[in-house]
Formats: sequence, structure tokens, C-alpha cells
Amino acid sequence: MSGLVCIVLLLGSNVYTDTFERAVQAYEADDYGTAIQLYEQLVAEGVEDPAVFYNSGNAYYRNGDIGAAIANYERALQLAPRFENARENLDKAVRDTQQRLSKPLPSVWEQSLLFWHYGMKRSTTYRIAAVLWCLFWGVLALRQWRPLRYTRRAALLLAVLGGAFAASAWAKAHPVTLAVAHAESVPVRYGTHDDETLRFELRAGDRVTVDRRQGGWARVTTVDGERGWVHEDAMMFVGPPYLPPPSAVDVGEEAVE
Repeated sequence: MSGLVCIVLLLGSNVYTDTFERAVQAYEADDYGTAIQLYEQLVAEGVEDPAVFYNSGNAYYRNGDIGAAIANYERALQLAPRFENARENLDKAVRDTQQRLSKPLPSVWEQSLLFWHYGMKRSTTYRIAAVLWCLFWGVLALRQWRPLRYTRRAALLLAVLGGAFAASAWAKAHPVTLAVAHAESVPVRYGTHDDETLRFELRAGDRVTVDRRQGGWARVTTVDGERGWVHEDAMMFVGPPYLPPPSAVDVGEEAVE
């Protein structure tokens, strides 16, 4: 596994820095349970830092919780798509799963039209979209005040680019819900009842998309298109919101002193 990220982003919080450093020290001392509690404490307090999710994934992996490790690596990559250490560790963790299922692909329209945006952060697409639309309206205003050669083409190009980045920003703000099997074996059934016929089983660490949730059940789809219902408490949802694994303690109350 790649080494820990020890560079703490300046968040203006001594509490954050202290908790992060204690988590790193616990990990380096092979006290993975304490490291997990401290990282989950930060997440529960609203910290959304790819380094926290990455380090938490490493601690879960070392602690033998492959499902939570994979979910946290996915969270790190969701916030920082070019985080290569997180991607390498995610790939290694997936190879350690029993079924080695690939991650379900995005929708066809997103793959076709937005294939270029997967390495970009959500905040980056927001900023570029805003700049392009400001330039678009600026060119239109300039054309009304003083028509110049090529301003019409420039406005059209800016409109197309602005629309593309706006679509990218929308897609990143409304990602498909991704969940990871957290139990060793997760029955997938035809309906929302334990008496329903078993369709297939997920294994710890398998990733699926979720398109519906009701009454403690979630309807999931695998990369192969297999679909069925599972108990929500057998899954870890990548988020946001970023919640701990179903079996984890309430870190808000059980945080290490």
C-alpha cells in the first residue's frame, strides 16, 4: 500500500490538526482502531478532505475491513480525481475482494458527452463554467456596443463551452449513488422482504449503484446490470453525506481522548 498522506491542509482549526496528527501517530503505531475512530470523528465534524478519507481507507484496510476501505478510497477520489495514491490503493483493495467486481459505469450520455471531465474536481468545473458564461455575456455586450469581426463566433464558442462545463458541474453535483457491500455476504433479493427470492449475493467490497431506497432497503445494480434489493445496513454508502460503516461506533460519543 502507498504511504500515508501527512500534509494537512490549513483549515484554520487547531482541533482538526491535533486530531489528524493523533490519527497518523496511531496508524504508525499499528493502532488502526484508534486511527479509524479519530478519522471518523473528523468526518462526523464535517471535514471533507481527501487526505482524511485516504488515510481512513488505509486504516480500515489494515484493520481488515475491505468494504470500508474501498468506500473511503472512493470518497478521496470523488473529491480529488487525480489522487494517484488513492487510486492505486483502491485498485489493490478491489483485487483483494472475492469477486473483484468493477465499478459500475456512469450513464451512457455522461460517458459520451462528458468523457473529458472525469479527471477534474467539481469546484474546478464550477469555476470554469462561471468564467465562460461571464465571458459569453461580455462578448455579447461588446458586440452590441461595438461590433467586431469574429465576435459572433466567439460568443457561439463560449456558449458551447459554457454549456458543456455547466453540464459537467451539474453531473458532478448529482452523482449516481455508489454503495459498497460491507458485510461478508449480502443477499440481493427480488423485493423488499427477507422472504423474497434470492437473486444473487454481493461480497465484501463489491461496488454497486443505488437508484432507490425505501423502508431500510436499497435497490442496487452491479456493473453487469444485475439488479435487486439489499438491506441498507449491509452497505456503506460513499456519499455525500459521508457516514461511517453501519457497524461502526458513534464516533461523536466514542472518540478517543
